[in-house]
Amino acid sequence: MQLGYVYKLKPNRQQEATMNKWLDMLISQYNYLLRDRNESYDQAKAPRLGNYCDLKSGGEACPLTCSVSKNYSVGYPWKNSHKNPRRSAYEAQSSSLPILKKQRPWYKKINSTVLQQTLRQLDVAFSKFFKGETGYPRPKRRSRFRSFKYAPGQVKLNGDNIYLPGIGWMRFHNSRPIPDGFNIKSVTVRRKARGWFVSLQIEDKSIPTQSVKGKDEISPQKVKGCDLGINKLVSISSGKTIANPAKQKFFRRRERRLKLRQKAASRKKKGSKNRGKSYAEVASLHERITNKRTAYHWDVANQLVDGTDALVFEDLNIKAMKSRSLPKPNENGGYERNGQSAKRGLNRSISNAAWGELVKKIEVVAAKSGIPVIKINPKHTSQRCPKCHHISKENRKKEKFVCTNCGYYDDADVNGAVNIRLRGLKKLGIDPTQLPPVRGEVTPMEITVS
Repeated sequence: MQLGYVYKLKPNRQQEATMNKWLDMLISQYNYLLRDRNESYDQAKAPRLGNYCDLKSGGEACPLTCSVSKNYSVGYPWKNSHKNPRRSAYEAQSSSLPILKKQRPWYKKINSTVLQQTLRQLDVAFSKFFKGETGYPRPKRRSRFRSFKYAPGQVKLNGDNIYLPGIGWMRFHNSRPIPDGFNIKSVTVRRKARGWFVSLQIEDKSIPTQSVKGKDEISPQKVKGCDLGINKLVSISSGKTIANPAKQKFFRRRERRLKLRQKAASRKKKGSKNRGKSYAEVASLHERITNKRTAYHWDVANQLVDGTDALVFEDLNIKAMKSRSLPKPNENGGYERNGQSAKRGLNRSISNAAWGELVKKIEVVAAKSGIPVIKINPKHTSQRCPKCHHISKENRKKEKFVCTNCGYYDDADVNGAVNIRLRGLKKLGIDPTQLPPVRGEVTPMEITVS
């Protein structure tokens, strides 16, 4: 069983200066090795180069081979192995670290495993790119490179003190003691707007992972359909709704304050200390809002999982939902209004609700209890009548749902959650026509998932 714990560190000035220097050197090394891979990748995909063999590395380059793993200029490409004599890109670049420390002695101050973990971070970025999970890796900026990692078994804990190799012992806010029997698996030190934090990934192999409930173990009456929204964050098929925190007084007050601080910071002279202080206040306020939203999401996740055998959500393409409106050219060679200004506000509301982060947290909490989280096709869930299954755009009018065929009415978001639940039951292999209704006004009938 694995758990994640986050603590706020209390470094002194010297330790804080050391960690800041480490980040500056690590980002330089990361971008330098990324450029080496980019050059090799460009050589391989260029068809005009043809086949050749580099005398230094012995690496081949042609349009049919990927030089990210076969051609590089940093590091030695061969190792003492008959089965697989060629090093991978990570292994070759890792072998260049001793040379780096000789040419640039200031890199000796950084813990060796921290340097290796930075190379591993670059290697993982390329692996995800070739699997199609992310885009091509780009150079890091200082605002985007704020963390470094340690290998397992190096960091030590002693009460309210933590030992980071190369930095020393420092105090931290021990807000949540680590349970007995758990060992530290990975450690990440991260700089945020409100200070330095350490993230500990702990594991206890003696505690087995909860197995996911099967079809026979799921009670159909305890299956919840959940519809994500803006005015109401989550609408449940049982008729209960959960408020959106962005609509609460705390977030509205913080957003107004954030808007004023951003305007004030933009007026400051570029490069001045006052401008830096103003944007530090903006970043601190952003972090407060994020922490408040994160805590609210964890509460919602526990609330949904409690007393549930399965949860059903729509498989939403959130990125496509926030895309820009298509332009509408007119006969005069110009463009008509396409509603992008109004959609900008909708996109902001979707981002503030953070549906993707909420679903991830629900999946984490549900996995600990062995509860399956099912995702279904969202087509027509808001336009279908759960009683007669009539589908029409006229059925929904803003927050109300009134079927134009049979007259059934309900809250539009709750009605969508009911349809989501019925499709989830169908996906689980449970016939909803054989079940009593969860809500008094709904009588499940045969449904066809389109």
